[in-house]
Amino acid sequence: MSEFIFIGNKISVYALRDYIMRHRIDAGDSLVLNPHDFETIIQEMKNSPEGLHDFPVKLLEVLIAKDTTDTIPIGKLQIVKNEKPYL
Repeated sequence: MSEFIFIGNKISVYALRDYIMRHRIDAGDSLVLNPHDFETIIQEMKNSPEGLHDFPVKLLEVLIAKDTTDTIPIGKLQIVKNEKPYL
């Protein structure tokens, strides 16, 4: 069963960046957000001085994705680890 994580703050670009750095989320991993929270992040990025560069949306090389299964509650996220092939 997947774990949904409350990051302790309202979900925002700043809160996601802080969470990624504090918890050392690896580049290539994904943070999956409720569609409402995802749209909030998109609007926040569009309104920022840097703007929204392109899709897919990434923060510190971590993919920010929208939940397409409608299972993640508003205000929480799910971490999906990148499957790294064995060399």
